[in-house]
Amino acid sequence: NRIKGEFIMKDYIAVVSVDGNKVTKYADFDSQSDADAHVAVYGGFAVENPGGKNPYWIANAANKTLSYDKDSFDEDEAAFTATQYQRDRKKEFSKKIGDQLDMIYWDQVNGTTTFKDFVAKIKSDNPKPE
Repeated sequence: NRIKGEFIMKDYIAVVSVDGNKVTKYADFDSQSDADAHVAVYGGFAVENPGGKNPYWIANAANKTLSYDKDSFDEDEAAFTATQYQRDRKKEFSKKIGDQLDMIYWDQVNGTTTFKDFVAKIKSDNPKPE
C-alpha cells in the first residue's frame, strides 16, 4: 500500500477514465484480480499503483500504462516550499486585526513604533529564503 495525502492507497489501480494523459476517474484495489474485475465492468485498464500523488500520474490509455511524474511533483513542491514564509506571515498578520489597528492608532497619537516593531518581528520570525 502507498500513502496518498492522509490515507493509504491500495496496490492496484483501475483507471476508468483519462483526459489527455491525466487520470480523471479511478478506483484502487488490494489485488490485481479485483482491479481487473472492476475494469471488466466499467472499462479502462488496471495497473500497479505507480506511487506518488495522483495529480502527477501520467496515463497512456493506448499502452495501458500509468507512471508517476516525480520531476513535476518535485518542482511544484519546491515552489510551494519557497513561498511557505508568505503563508506563515499571512497567518501571523491575520491574527488580532483589531489589536493591529489599535497599535497603529496609538503609534500616531504617541509617536511610537509599536506596529512597525510588530511587523518587523513577524518578518524576522518568518524570513524570506535567499
